[in-house]
Amino acid sequence: MIITCNQNELLYLIMHAKPEQRKTSIVPVLCKILVGTIGVFAILTACFYHNQLDVDGNLTIGFPWIFYREGSGYSPDLNEQVGYHEFEPLKLIGNILFSATLALMIFRIYSVTIRKR
Repeated sequence: MIITCNQNELLYLIMHAKPEQRKTSIVPVLCKILVGTIGVFAILTACFYHNQLDVDGNLTIGFPWIFYREGSGYSPDLNEQVGYHEFEPLKLIGNILFSATLALMIFRIYSVTIRKR
């Protein structure tokens, strides 16, 4: 048995072929991960934000690594008010990667629990 078709029919079949149902585009997945990472990072940063400038003169931001510190206080050696601020970009990158990992774990746990239902 020989199956024949002309080029127009073959071109039509190729152009109108249905993609598999299980395939997903990578763009929505990346957007979901990006939004999840930003959300987890914002929540963790807001929860572990310590602004005690009026109490002990320290402001700290970051979890699990503190990436920003600011403070002021009186220095008896200099006999004046002294202030400082530190920003560590590597710790900020570490916090973002930690947030991305946590967001991926949350999405994975959520998808596994939804499949069980």
